[in-house]
Amino acid sequence: MGYEPVIPQKNLSGWLLALVLGTAPGSLAHAQQTVDPPPANDVLGQLQPHQHDPIVVRSRPVIERLPVKVISPVDLRVSTAGHVFIADEKANCIFRLDEFSAVSLVAENLPNLRRISLDADGSLYALTSTAGEADLYQITPEGRRFLLQTLHFPTSAFARNAVGEFVLASERRLLQLNTDGEIIPLAELTEPVLDLAANPAGGTEVLVSGGRVLSLDVAGTLRQTGFGHSQSQRLLSRPDGRQVTLSTADALSPERTGLFEVLDQRPDDGQVPSVAFVPEGTRAAGFDSLGNLLLANPDLRAITRVTSRFQIPCPHCRQPTLMIFDAEARPERSGSF
Repeated sequence: MGYEPVIPQKNLSGWLLALVLGTAPGSLAHAQQTVDPPPANDVLGQLQPHQHDPIVVRSRPVIERLPVKVISPVDLRVSTAGHVFIADEKANCIFRLDEFSAVSLVAENLPNLRRISLDADGSLYALTSTAGEADLYQITPEGRRFLLQTLHFPTSAFARNAVGEFVLASERRLLQLNTDGEIIPLAELTEPVLDLAANPAGGTEVLVSGGRVLSLDVAGTLRQTGFGHSQSQRLLSRPDGRQVTLSTADALSPERTGLFEVLDQRPDDGQVPSVAFVPEGTRAAGFDSLGNLLLANPDLRAITRVTSRFQIPCPHCRQPTLMIFDAEARPERSGSF
């Protein structure tokens, strides 16, 4: 992956500077902007036809620690409006950072927080869980909190499907919480369920131990769809719909905690392409609408944003134009207005 210095694991600034973002071939980061020079007889100020292809700049991403004092952040979500929601299991609360990084408290007095999720209407859902039971809450955009269901079994993850039902993970079981409060068994698996994530089709993606990814449609049909890193712990989607997993370090590469692609087929050599390497101890990750990465790390007590994609106004027409920082970009791929 290029430049990879050896840096002590507990050094926050050093670890974050060692983070390397990968870009898939054919992505926007490899587009080249070409703008024809204006004719010599142009009238001053007259707008000529021009393109808005992404501008690629050879640079490392901008890494910043967000200004929220967390103790043990275990989950995060990014809304379509750019707000970042953070679940803190030690502070027993959910924080929100708006687009200007102003911090507010969304919910408090929620012990044993495990997961949070957002729906298209802006409502927030929170799961608290102990060894014996769990509670599922809804928190409206106005800040009102409702207990949706007490679950009398351990629950590690949840996802809300297109019709408003919840899929629940309990050890090796998948269950469904209907809109009328009825709980229906869906499947008994051979491996523990590690995480759940909603997919664009309205169904649910299921990550099981060993890195396999299954897809559950709204009719309850379960099928194999992907293969992730063998040490995968969390499942998330990029803005373009591609799935990645957050994987912990293993014996072969103890320093390599990171994000890895989910492949359609199991790789023959067992190697899964990396998207980014992140600090050890990272528990959750997410992407904003442009594809920038956010990390929650209880060991470092930090929420970190890694920005490699910006929107800047075109100087000719003010149309938003994508600018990409790519540390591996070749000079001939870089562009300008």
